[in-house]
Amino acid sequence: MQFQVPQFIEVEDKIIGPLTLKQFGFVAVAGVLCFIFFKTLTTAFAITLSIPIGLAAVILAFGKIKGIPALKYISSFIKFSLKPQLYLWRKK
Repeated sequence: MQFQVPQFIEVEDKIIGPLTLKQFGFVAVAGVLCFIFFKTLTTAFAITLSIPIGLAAVILAFGKIKGIPALKYISSFIKFSLKPQLYLWRKK
């Protein structure tokens, strides 16, 4: 019996237009937060909060650092920073 082997397993599927589900989620959550800010806060304060959130969402959705997606890069950095470091020096 023959089975088909998937060819492009490293490429995420485009679910919503040109965006993957993860990218759409980042942009949608940021959009909802910005909408809530503009409805509940003053305009100046809402703009002040919306710009960093929007930039962070765009960076997490589309950014790559050294060819690695930004989310994976940041999570690896946090795991490395929180992991206990043990350095042994052995005199020979």
